[in-house]
Amino acid sequence: MKVLWIVGGVFFTVGLGMAVGGGAVWRSNARFEAAAGKAEGQVVDLISYRSDKSTMYKPLVQFQTEDGREVSFSGSTGSSSPAYNRGDKVPVLYDRTTPENAQIDSFMERGFVVAMLLGMGLIFAGVGGGLLAYQIKQRRVRAWLMQNGMRVEAQFTGVDYDTSISVNGRHPWRLSCQWRHPIIGDVHVFHSDAIWFDPTEYVQRETLPVRVNADKPDEHFVDIGFLPKAG
Repeated sequence: MKVLWIVGGVFFTVGLGMAVGGGAVWRSNARFEAAAGKAEGQVVDLISYRSDKSTMYKPLVQFQTEDGREVSFSGSTGSSSPAYNRGDKVPVLYDRTTPENAQIDSFMERGFVVAMLLGMGLIFAGVGGGLLAYQIKQRRVRAWLMQNGMRVEAQFTGVDYDTSISVNGRHPWRLSCQWRHPIIGDVHVFHSDAIWFDPTEYVQRETLPVRVNADKPDEHFVDIGFLPKAG
């Protein structure tokens, strides 16, 4: 289905981009740490600012470089509840050439963004990759059915909404039909692909053509080629 291809592609691309971004931040942090000077800093104040109608706080840290210079910098991560108190001691990494370029050596300051990007990236890429893999599998099954599947006429049973799919709060329609296996006698219900317009007026027939794997009736394809193309 085209919608699933698009959604899967978008999720996979976004997830891959986030994961790559997380990896880039991690590499940047690692390079910075390898060349950085180390010092013990002290939280001398809390800087407040507004974000999304909430008051957030960042620590203002002061430390002394190896050559005795006093430097102050603000933390990169804010929180609605102060993560530090005035007077707290914190480990500091700083650029020896430009000491004002400094970081609190903590997970929240240096690792949180990496973990968030990698975690969200894996989730998005996993969902998108799963959708794409499912579509690829369905395409292969359909190609096999078109060449090797048994063509049957299944009893048309109606038009309903496919509630398993929702785009902008809207569900597509689908055609439903049923077929009795000529040897086993089991009755199987088949559904068409999603249709993004009401097809009711165009189904003036009692049966629908279906390609089915007689050994695995779950593998089937309801042919809706007789319907007009959505404009």
